[in-house]
Amino acid sequence: MVRSAPLSTLPSTYNNFLYARVSEDTNGELLTVLSMLARQNVDPWEEAAELGRLPRHTATQRLVSRITALPAQSSPTENIAVADRLIGLLPDRLASAYRAPLASQGASPLNRSLSRVSLMVIAIYVGAMILTQWISATAIKEPPPDAAAARAPAPARDAPAADVSRSR
Repeated sequence: MVRSAPLSTLPSTYNNFLYARVSEDTNGELLTVLSMLARQNVDPWEEAAELGRLPRHTATQRLVSRITALPAQSSPTENIAVADRLIGLLPDRLASAYRAPLASQGASPLNRSLSRVSLMVIAIYVGAMILTQWISATAIKEPPPDAAAARAPAPARDAPAADVSRSR
């Protein structure tokens, strides 16, 4: 007996696609993409990943052929509509649908995110520089000059000092 992989280790990125309704089978039971692919002896997660990598038109045609192979067939136009709806649920398709409006605005989400991070780093750096300048300016203050010492003449420093060793 072949043991299946634990459910928690299967990739969940394709759940919206795999658990989506395809149709009802001949017994009136709900047929999902997962059950359709399993009945055709196809690994559902591998097929979902492959469909996600294909161009939309090719992926739709491939899924239409799988839907058409089912015993309870619908009309060809209905099969195309169902396949197109299902292909739209693939994660790569959803991401590209969100990317399209952003690309027309001229900046990808990654570029905008990086520019925000760059601005934050620059702002932190400038703030740190201002803080260190302020700390160094307040910590290294010279004491104010004494008014009396400023008016008194400075002692002459060029006067020769007495040689203590000669006087003995």
